[in-house]
Amino acid sequence: MNKFLIILVAVLSFAVAVGAKAEMTITGNLSQFIAACDKCDGGVSSKFNRMNFNGSTTTDNGWTVGGSMAMEYGSVGSGANSKYLPTGNSMYIQTDMGTAAIGMTADGVTALIPRIGAMTPGGGHDSGYMFLYDTGNLATNGVSFAEAYYAMNSSKVDIRFPTVNGFSAGVSYTPSLEFTADQGVGRGAAADSSRHGDAFHAAVSFSGETDDMSYTIAVGSITGNSQSNYGLTTQTSFSNNDLSAITAALKITSGNITVGAHWYNNGDSYGASDDAIKAKDDGYTVALEYAMGNITLGAMYAHQELVFGTRAATNNTATAVTIGAAQAGQVYEDATTVLGIGYNMGGGVNTFVQYSQNSHTDGNHAVTVDVDPSVLVAGITLGF
Repeated sequence: MNKFLIILVAVLSFAVAVGAKAEMTITGNLSQFIAACDKCDGGVSSKFNRMNFNGSTTTDNGWTVGGSMAMEYGSVGSGANSKYLPTGNSMYIQTDMGTAAIGMTADGVTALIPRIGAMTPGGGHDSGYMFLYDTGNLATNGVSFAEAYYAMNSSKVDIRFPTVNGFSAGVSYTPSLEFTADQGVGRGAAADSSRHGDAFHAAVSFSGETDDMSYTIAVGSITGNSQSNYGLTTQTSFSNNDLSAITAALKITSGNITVGAHWYNNGDSYGASDDAIKAKDDGYTVALEYAMGNITLGAMYAHQELVFGTRAATNNTATAVTIGAAQAGQVYEDATTVLGIGYNMGGGVNTFVQYSQNSHTDGNHAVTVDVDPSVLVAGITLGF
């Protein structure tokens, strides 16, 4: 009997090996940071610790079919800081007409808009290392200083068209933005959701060169149905606004210097259609980077604003959400000034020191005292 089992296992192993045609690679990232913080807690933390499993093969008709699965172990902590893209899985088919992907993958807007927020060594606010220590942002919807649902890994269908004469385009369809990797793979859910549904992403970018300068300019749009119950706990009827966001960015490189600007406006997507005072959510980022061999210097300024509409302010007050006085029309603001220096040690090892001066205000200076933390983070990352 034991001999039979051994033979059976050997046969099955051989069958699996014969059937496995795709080439597979394993990549990953490790990080550790230590920070000193004024008006918040410093210490040791980490983020974006992940392993990526990638496979691809060529079919008989010449198509490339591949896929990836990423496993991320999050930051030292809990809540939103421990969940980031791309913890998920997806497959794609690449042909001469473009690439179609399905699963938990980046959307067209996230992929094609230049990420100015990542330019400063240490990742600027795009990596958000300083927000591991300063958790006081007041004007964030989803991801700080970015368009709605930026880099979220909701299950979607994404299509990227071939680049022609410098132009690239991509579109994505997401049945419901609530189904992300942290929610598991099941699709049973309540009728109500705190995220939008039936979302469409569309973006186009153009990259070119002139004299000694190269540049990329891109614009993207996000539309979708309203949330079922965003910000609601006491009402039984919903009148949420549909999702409607726009974003644009410009990145220019000349010699060792790169400058960039990013802008987004989520409009009143997070408000109600019958609000007397309308909701608002928008922001921008400007950055400069200077590269000299293995050393990179960078500076950045970013600002975001959030205004509660009439209903959201009423519900936040009623449910004791402590964001200022939660008054309709009150302008909540966050700003960060970032300075950074990075050193590429080679072999996939990067080190950085990043300083950020942050400010948070709820717009009601007569009642609350605004907090302006400063954070100094030193970090090392290993890519493999």
